[in-house]
Amino acid sequence: MELKLIPENSPMLLEPCQEFDFNNPPYDPKEFAESLYSCMIKNDGLGLSANQVGVPYRVFTIRSEPPLTLFNPRVVDVSENEILAKEGCLSYPLLYLNVKRPDRCRVRFQNENGETVTETFLGLTARVALHEYDHMEGKVFTQKASTFETQRAIRKRMILQRKVKKAKK
Repeated sequence: MELKLIPENSPMLLEPCQEFDFNNPPYDPKEFAESLYSCMIKNDGLGLSANQVGVPYRVFTIRSEPPLTLFNPRVVDVSENEILAKEGCLSYPLLYLNVKRPDRCRVRFQNENGETVTETFLGLTARVALHEYDHMEGKVFTQKASTFETQRAIRKRMILQRKVKKAKK
């Protein structure tokens, strides 16, 4: 299954996703997990949510060894300690914003076999999990930054895009 990123202006990025039904799966869960992970790696990401590739189900993957794909995840706990750090997103190439997120989260999800698992994620992995979880809720990282910062980042991105274009010529 070949997956491709949808455009950043797609309304699908702003719509909550539906549950992945293991009793009547829309896709083979193992194949879908592999395809989603492969697309993330191909695009040099740290995480990727299914709706970023036009699939409306509550599934995301995180770069890890072994590969980790979370079906129907629910954040069950987050730390009170939040860290402000720069984030990017595969749906918004070359756009980077400072976003405040908890430095630890606990997530309950189903693995590709449909088994329920609960894991705690720390640091960067927690940030990635929460970023991807937001995607499934129909939220994007630009909504977590001020309008001023987002506008400034968009201007910086335009400069970066011109540099990338020149370098390719």
